[in-house]
Amino acid sequence: MEKITLNETLELTFPDGFRKLTEAEMKQQAITQSGPGVYLKDEDRHIVVSLGWRRTGLLDALLNGRDLTKSAQGRIENVMRPYGYHLTGYLSRQAGGEAISGFGYTYTAQNIAMEGECCAVKKDKTVYYLHFYARKAYRDEAFSLWEDILKNARWAR
Repeated sequence: MEKITLNETLELTFPDGFRKLTEAEMKQQAITQSGPGVYLKDEDRHIVVSLGWRRTGLLDALLNGRDLTKSAQGRIENVMRPYGYHLTGYLSRQAGGEAISGFGYTYTAQNIAMEGECCAVKKDKTVYYLHFYARKAYRDEAFSLWEDILKNARWAR
């Protein structure tokens, strides 16, 4: 199992098969992180997870999780447009008993149909972004696993 704690506050536990990507792997795949965070991958289940956080700014202080999610959706849509990005809808999830907002989408990478999900939650003065990507062919198993990871999350403060 791989335990990840974001900002000493949000703890997520990933089952066997997940591993953190090294900095070299992230550079090789051209992964950039705008703030602190971690990337995990499960090669056998074809899943990638990106977790990050940042302190809220003045504008963020006025926004709720749903507003933050809509903002993230617009940014991701712009970046993913070349990959056939398609919004599948907005959703609500639970992470350690906290309601979190999110949205799902589909896209194609290297001729492989993919599904992604971005969730955002604001806790105290921090925004947490949780991204999940899986092959569409393994959608049911992958997203069931993701829901379990979120449900079993724990907040330290």
